[in-house]
Amino acid sequence: MSTTKGDNASNADRFALKNTLLKQMLAGTITLGELAKTLRSQGLKMSQTQVCKLTGLSRQVVSDIENDNGNPRLDNLRSYFKLLGLELAVLPRQRAELESLIPHLTND
Repeated sequence: MSTTKGDNASNADRFALKNTLLKQMLAGTITLGELAKTLRSQGLKMSQTQVCKLTGLSRQVVSDIENDNGNPRLDNLRSYFKLLGLELAVLPRQRAELESLIPHLTND
């Protein structure tokens, strides 16, 4: 299968959106749920129903993740974020510690 110019542009757009959202989340200006919902809807152009079909998650679980509600199971979070091209990680809660580890991610 060949890649078209449009595919490359949309991949670059998704990559840029993902990077922007990650920086905002690491800076504390958006939540994990806001990142997830924006990346799903704007980056992947997918509905919650499509996510449910691909991951096997219920619509309620997907909604809870995107709205920072409930207490989703770790395996559900992994499935959801894997679809978005992300993985879960442990990071320090203090912004100063985070910036000392990865300054290029939080400063622009």
